[in-house]
Amino acid sequence: MKSLSVSTLLASLALYATFAAAQDITPTRVGPVSQYGQLMTGKNSQGQGRIYGSCQGVKDGAEVQVRGMSLYWSLMPQAVEFWSEEGISTMVNDMKIQIVRAAMATGNEDWKGEWNGIQLKGYASDSEHQKQFVKTVVEAAIKNDIYVIIDWHSHEAHKQTDAAKNFFKEMAETYGKYDNVIFEVYNEPQQIPWSDVKNYANQVIEVIRQYSDNLVLVGNPSWDQNPSDAIGNEVSDSKKNTAYTLHYYANSHNWEGTYSWGGESEGVKGEKAIKAGLSVFISEWGTADASGAGNPDQGRNQSWQEYVNKYQLSWANWSASKISEGTAAFEGSSTKTSLQYTTSGNLVKGYLSTNPASYTKCAANGGNNEGNNGNENQGNNNQNGGNNNQNGNNNQNNGGNNNQNQGNNNTAIFMQTNLNFNVTFSGNALHIAGTPMTVEIFSTKGDKLMAIDNVSGTLSLAKLPAGMYVAKVRGNGTNMVRAIQIK
Repeated sequence: MKSLSVSTLLASLALYATFAAAQDITPTRVGPVSQYGQLMTGKNSQGQGRIYGSCQGVKDGAEVQVRGMSLYWSLMPQAVEFWSEEGISTMVNDMKIQIVRAAMATGNEDWKGEWNGIQLKGYASDSEHQKQFVKTVVEAAIKNDIYVIIDWHSHEAHKQTDAAKNFFKEMAETYGKYDNVIFEVYNEPQQIPWSDVKNYANQVIEVIRQYSDNLVLVGNPSWDQNPSDAIGNEVSDSKKNTAYTLHYYANSHNWEGTYSWGGESEGVKGEKAIKAGLSVFISEWGTADASGAGNPDQGRNQSWQEYVNKYQLSWANWSASKISEGTAAFEGSSTKTSLQYTTSGNLVKGYLSTNPASYTKCAANGGNNEGNNGNENQGNNNQNGGNNNQNGNNNQNNGGNNNQNQGNNNTAIFMQTNLNFNVTFSGNALHIAGTPMTVEIFSTKGDKLMAIDNVSGTLSLAKLPAGMYVAKVRGNGTNMVRAIQIK
């Protein structure tokens, strides 16, 4: 490995620290992301697919179900008003949403809408403004500590592969280090075979995985009503963190049984996927007709909610807008800071009212992994108990001498000490004695790989591939940044 001079290393660290400080977005509250961590797929003890959080990992009783709103296509003034920090914050405070979906228009759509002097056109015609809408929503979600779905809201994404790859590369590179972010690579395929969807998804997921192992959502044929098509024929995902979407509109689709022509209901096909071990995610559902029109049928909505809760399915309701249609949540008099609700909106707000009123930040000794390696390092990143609190001479540098760890030839590098704590790095591990500290590990690109609170004792970094990393240790009024090498 190429060696770095001290001056070069210090200059690089200075630049890195500036970069990291500029890029980090800090939550203003403790919300669901702090409590659950990165969302990830897994199976319960019965072999059924579920969604879990990196905080507690994959185990019965630790399933995660988050519920919130989907923004309407980013093409109409009655919709994009809510694609704002104020709009997201208002929904968090007034509706208790845990997740928001940014449904970005991807093609050459032009519905002649205008917002703040901007002609609202799809990504293919105006990529910069569309990306800015998405970035605004993502950063608002991170600040509010809720989850956010970055949705390539297309019915023909398989014809937009290159554009989608470029878009998700930028999104994953910029936001993939945040546990809040979920990537939805194909909104609703229409009447095309699953093989076409899979081929497209494989290419886009491969790009995302260069920067992030966050949850990916993949659509399926006939408007996301066939997640069972993926049974035994799943997409390729190096991180094994892909869920399959199910979309329904309560007045139009059924949660059980078969139709008169013999076809299985949407609910049955979702159930088949779940029982086959696939994780299913309802990234869009409506209270009324599939067209968006009609009045919500209370009974049918209740039956669908019972189905959703039975399988602990996360969801985003369509739509957080004041469009003149039955499934819009807000009345026309609503603004991004003041919401008045339609019949649909009141119904959904009632469902959301059972979301927690407050959240507790995941404790480090509970298996928390706030970083970007939820699947690979689950349960291994927080090593604060048992044999990990080692206060012997091999793990601490007493007096500032560069003692050698016997048997592994790794030099114990002194980092920082004061009256309250002592930090050393040796043997591919950080050793913290005294006051518990927060530890963050970054790649040399600035991607956050790990973030753990209340670390005391030995924190093994042996799971990381060999190479150079940047360790940030903070607490007790101290904020240190040092380069470390994993061998």
